[in-house]
Amino acid sequence: MKRFCVSLMVICFALSAAYMQTDRTDQTKKLPKPKKQDVILFNFNWMTMLNAPKGQGDSMWISPFSRGFDIALMYDIPFGRSPISFATGINFAFENIFTNQIIRDSAGGNKLYFDNIDPMINRDNPTTKRDWLKAKISTAIIELPVEFRFRLKPHKRNTFKFAVGFKIGYVIDSWQKYSGPNYYPGEDLATNLRQVTFDVPAVSRFRYGVYGRIGYSRFNVFVNYSIGSFFENRAEFNGRTGNVLTVGFNFAPF
Repeated sequence: MKRFCVSLMVICFALSAAYMQTDRTDQTKKLPKPKKQDVILFNFNWMTMLNAPKGQGDSMWISPFSRGFDIALMYDIPFGRSPISFATGINFAFENIFTNQIIRDSAGGNKLYFDNIDPMINRDNPTTKRDWLKAKISTAIIELPVEFRFRLKPHKRNTFKFAVGFKIGYVIDSWQKYSGPNYYPGEDLATNLRQVTFDVPAVSRFRYGVYGRIGYSRFNVFVNYSIGSFFENRAEFNGRTGNVLTVGFNFAPF
């Protein structure tokens, strides 16, 4: 009798477990199909530069108002009916690093140096302060992002979600812009100069970094850290090649 009771309990347990497993399978089959979303992403960025190179004895000053913009076209690939998906695509990024220094290339292109703007426009009278309007280094980058996404309710648009990933990029163009007093010899400092030069010396062509994003529905906040340096590793920079740290707001209309 004892053996019979034990055997009956084992059989009941096995049947119960099989039923529960079948029920879970049926429930999984009934789950709605996940929506493919976050296909187009717009990033509005604030950025700074860590480990910035040194100019004339001081580190390169980076304005707290440095900013940029990204637009990404992504292909979302859900993993079955789970809340996890994989996404990749193409990203176009634009950086604007506002600073008080202009990067110059010496004759022959063998040595780089910085011109600090304040002394440059006050050489005739260093005690006189003349304001300059704008100086920045800008880049245009094409990137390949790869990310893993988690959505709490993957079949709905209005849900909590986050993503982590990495990007590999190539700087397709760089330029620096100056707006302020005309500092050239023989020119009147009361007149303004607007100067744009392309192919900024020593800007690194290759970028790579990691990022994370968290939000709800179409709105997210994100952070991105560029492991690949902004500048090439040149002796003039003393190993300080600059890494861009970006935080910002993200909008995904589709």
